[in-house]
Amino acid sequence: MTQELEMNLVRRQNLGDTLRRSAKAAGDKPAVIFYTTDGAAETHSYAQLNALVNTVANNLLRRGIKKGDRVAALSRNNVPFLALGYALHKIGAWLVPVNFMLQPADVQHLIEFAETKWFFVEDVLLGNVDAVLGKMACVEQFVQLSVSGKAAPAGWLAFAELASGPADEPQVLVDNDDVATMFFTSGTESAPKGVLTSHANFYASHLSWALNFGLAQDDRLLMSLPIIHLAGYLFSTYALANQVTMVMTQVPQPVQMIDLVARHRLSVIVLPPTLYVAMLSCPNFGTSDLRCATKLGTWASTIPRSMIDGWKQAAPSSRFFSLQGSSESTASLLTGGWVDGWEQMPNQDGRWVGRVASVAADVRLIDDDGKDVADGESGEQIVRGPVIMKGYYKNDEANRRAFRGGWFHTGDILFRDAAGNYFFADRKKDMIKTGGENVYCQEVESVLGAHASVMQCAVFGMPDERWGEAVTAAVIARPGVVVTEAELIEFCRGRLPGFKAPKRIHFRSSLPISAANKILKRDLKTEYANAAKGG
Repeated sequence: MTQELEMNLVRRQNLGDTLRRSAKAAGDKPAVIFYTTDGAAETHSYAQLNALVNTVANNLLRRGIKKGDRVAALSRNNVPFLALGYALHKIGAWLVPVNFMLQPADVQHLIEFAETKWFFVEDVLLGNVDAVLGKMACVEQFVQLSVSGKAAPAGWLAFAELASGPADEPQVLVDNDDVATMFFTSGTESAPKGVLTSHANFYASHLSWALNFGLAQDDRLLMSLPIIHLAGYLFSTYALANQVTMVMTQVPQPVQMIDLVARHRLSVIVLPPTLYVAMLSCPNFGTSDLRCATKLGTWASTIPRSMIDGWKQAAPSSRFFSLQGSSESTASLLTGGWVDGWEQMPNQDGRWVGRVASVAADVRLIDDDGKDVADGESGEQIVRGPVIMKGYYKNDEANRRAFRGGWFHTGDILFRDAAGNYFFADRKKDMIKTGGENVYCQEVESVLGAHASVMQCAVFGMPDERWGEAVTAAVIARPGVVVTEAELIEFCRGRLPGFKAPKRIHFRSSLPISAANKILKRDLKTEYANAAKGG
């Protein structure tokens, strides 16, 4: 062992080390209780999970994977995928998750863009890559992550072949600022960008969550967020660093999630509003004992009152943590805060995202000239601090736009009240320009979502000859309630300037959502545009 490696082991911040420490402290405690979509379950203790990780890491090293290599995974949630990530952290290679909802050509593009050396694919997702297998020349080895028990295709390794052998801790020099993961942005603005996140970024994000959200070691967590996205992966690593038992589902199935909260007496749930609302509508929500749920974290869109009221009725001791962050800030909370119920929501505004979490980052709101805006005025959020990513992979133009003047420019529009509360107005790209005025979608969603008859809503702009863009809303009404378009438009007009009120409201039974469970407004725009054309 070299002196350099010795000093690295003494002082480093390696994400893989957090699991080793938890395994030493927690041992036989369940780390992950994993459920497939059909209800099959398996439990891995902290000691078992860490041993699996070490075995995989040693096999990867033996087969030629080294520090800095890119290793991609196309998979739903499962233990082998989670173990792969930690194995790569311990040897200094990069984990590159790929969205399993992408088309084969898009998967091929990301694999080639990342210059991936090995590619792990879940067995039931082989169809996502069959058509492009021969086109990914950079991939030296394909590996099947087997959850259903299918045999690996010819020429592929099976994950089981990497899960057998010595389980001693790998000894690899990995610096704090070395890349741990490259997650891709959603690509709603342009082509997906590769977000480079270091081990030190993860440590800073864990610290921010610990000081503001505060998982306790006796908490039990529902993990239904897809870990192909940074929010799900970050919270999984935070929970395991804190020796929490995590109940993980393969995908977010609301009925199953409700059952598991009640069965395992889960105290912590972290989901976007779309999934909390979806669970409210399930037949077993009202018949299940959910009083165990005490910490409910949420982000990504306006919080409707129906969500708070419905969960508060089912879990009277629950508290709600609203936050704002991004992949570029290592899914840390740049702002965040707790409320006990809707009556505590500042200004009764579902766009509230708490106060600045100063351990994570400095936060400013600026106008187009780079000057700080006054309280009550909307401005672009710029941030800096230990949670900010290293940069975008092979994208100098995006890095120049985002990193300017010693700050990272998020593209998020927020405003702050005199008491220091922050509210998410919108993404710059989602702002509606109607009749020469700017309308932030989430402002309208906040008003609509406060109506007693509205379960969930999404606001977006549609082309209009008179207005340029017309404010348009898609609404899911509460079950058993009859409400009209005119009634909701009038409700908005009583609370918003006329130009901000929706010109048209479409009633629906569901909204399109992404793998990250964000509402896909672009799909709504396309659907209604085609309907208007008679397509």
